[in-house]
Order: sequence, then structure tokens, then C-alpha cells
Amino acid sequence: MHLLKLLPLAVFATLSSAPVASAAGNGALDRRFDKVDINDDGEVSTTEFLALEPRGKSWVEAMYRFNLADVDHSTTLSLVEFRASNGGKEGGKPSRAQQFALADVDLSGTLDPEEFARTIAQSKPWRKVLREFGRKDRDDSSLLTAQEFGGGGAVLPF
Repeated sequence: MHLLKLLPLAVFATLSSAPVASAAGNGALDRRFDKVDINDDGEVSTTEFLALEPRGKSWVEAMYRFNLADVDHSTTLSLVEFRASNGGKEGGKPSRAQQFALADVDLSGTLDPEEFARTIAQSKPWRKVLREFGRKDRDDSSLLTAQEFGGGGAVLPF
């Protein structure tokens, strides 16, 4: 019984003696944060975050990692969130269903060619995007359903 009373004290003592992450240890991430925070407001918006992404990545992948890093759901990343997500690199890739849900910005349940383009590399030329869209659009409706996209039902973790 006495051990249970001492447990919170032991946890507090352990946490208070743990080394605090110093600015020197996060120097590279801090410099990256400062570089991407274009308007110098101390937060990274989705637009600023996308500018950080390589052109070989899709918009959907970037937004998936952004949303996972945005722990407080403020639609911006603070320096703490940016550090915790390793500069927005943590989180992996979204499933096909998650890709579909993120790309469906008008919440219509289908993807038009512009929304579909968000699911593939930003560097892909528009004519190739349209060609790939045409191959997936089996019913020639000019819209992709979740089944045509290959995502099934859409479920997001956030």
C-alpha cells in the first residue's frame, strides 16, 4: 500500500531528472522549421508544409503526415509538433482508403481528375495524370469511385 503512495513521487522524480531535449540536439529540425515557416509566425501551415515536400511525393502523403503531426488539430504545426514528427517525416504512408478520403476534398464520394492528381507524385505531367485517371475510370463517368480507385471504404485515423 505504501508503494502505491510513493509511485507518483517516483515517476515525478524520474521525469524531473530526465535530460531535457536541448536546442542544440534539435538544431537541424529547428533550422528546417525556420526555413519552412515563410511568414515567420512560429507555426507551419499546410501550404508551408507542402513547400517542404519533394516533388516526387504526392499531396495526399504529405497531408496524411501533416494531419498525424498536428496533434492539437489546429491545422498548423508548432515547433514542438514539428520536432515530435521529425520534421513531418514520421507517420508512413496512408492506405488506399485513406488516400481516397484525403483526396476527396469536396466530400462527394468520388474523385475528379484534379482530386485524383493529389494521390500521385506532384512532379507527374498532367497528360500522364489524365492517362492514369482514364485507365482507372472503368465506367467512363469522369469520376472515380472508391472501388475504381482501389480504396474500398474510407477510414481516417484522425
